[in-house]
Amino acid sequence: MKIYKICGLLLLIIASIRLSAQENQFVKTDSWEALFAKAKKENKLVFVDSYFVGCHPCKEMDDEVFPLPEVMKFMKDNFVSVKIDFMVEELGKALQLKYAVTGFPTFLILNEKGQLISRFSGYQEADVFQKLLRESILKSKKGEVLGGFSPSIQVAHPDFYTAMFKARQPMKAEALVAYLDQTKDASLEPAAIPFLVSRSLNKKWDDYFLVNYASFEDKYGKELIWGKRNAIMNARLKALGNARNDDRFNAFLTEIRPLFSDKDWAYAKMDMAEAYYYSIHKDHKTFFRYAAEHYNDDDNKIRYLSMYLNGPTVDAEEKELFVKWMEKVVNMDASYSVLAAATRLMVEQNDKEAAKKYAEWGSIKARLLKKDGAHFRNVL
Repeated sequence: MKIYKICGLLLLIIASIRLSAQENQFVKTDSWEALFAKAKKENKLVFVDSYFVGCHPCKEMDDEVFPLPEVMKFMKDNFVSVKIDFMVEELGKALQLKYAVTGFPTFLILNEKGQLISRFSGYQEADVFQKLLRESILKSKKGEVLGGFSPSIQVAHPDFYTAMFKARQPMKAEALVAYLDQTKDASLEPAAIPFLVSRSLNKKWDDYFLVNYASFEDKYGKELIWGKRNAIMNARLKALGNARNDDRFNAFLTEIRPLFSDKDWAYAKMDMAEAYYYSIHKDHKTFFRYAAEHYNDDDNKIRYLSMYLNGPTVDAEEKELFVKWMEKVVNMDASYSVLAAATRLMVEQNDKEAAKKYAEWGSIKARLLKKDGAHFRNVL
């Protein structure tokens, strides 16, 4: 009888928090509270991998990043890690609403009190992924959290916001504006989250957001709100007129410059130049000229814009302008995918010396990440 009681107790414990069938760094839990009890007991942070079945970058993380021994060990040593299907599991649905998760995978890192420390999204190569984890640990040691989010999962959000996730109903701008107009403080979580996931609303509330951007970033994190600021700026860029006007664009940049920190400005003006020249006016060459003059270290733009260089309207000059920009941005620390794109482009340009340089860097990166480097070796 005692054996049966002991077995029954063990089953109850395992039902609350049980190891995954795979020998990896993730636990499986049905209890949010038990997860943090475990983290507190082990003096670790909580890492949440939000995913859904069929998400390609989620699977890439599962196949290429999480299984790496150094990643696995680092996560086991520092985090209680859990994978939650945000489309199926009830806990996932609640967390999606709570943290306004609209892209996958999104990674949430919380302390033992349930306070959100940081969040980041999308496929991350192993070296970058570990860097982001280390930054979160350092923030935790300094006591830094995204204080706008309460530790509780239950938040009194307005119905039109919850319906966006529960009933997949688009959030209407008019309803949000009316709600914000009557709320006492749009920076508090129930109002702030629907406000931050919206795009451009009207001049009053757009101005309010821009003026208070630093406070929103401090409370809710850059990853959640950077897109909103870009959306507002893009709407104002479109209002500059149908004809491209460099003087008008530069005057616009001068006008809005005080709204940005020095750190943000190098990236923001490139985002706006891309929106104005590349997207709105389809003037790719002018954007590449601008990018080469005002470049920063954001090599992700190199990665995704390089995919359009084989289009039927792309001529030799456009590729040459792109290369001039690329050469200023891409270095040996660039991502595997960027180095692959740079190598491929230089092979197409018949620049053997540059192709070899990027291929050498790519081979080093491939070995570091334990990825296939055959296409780099073929160039070498």
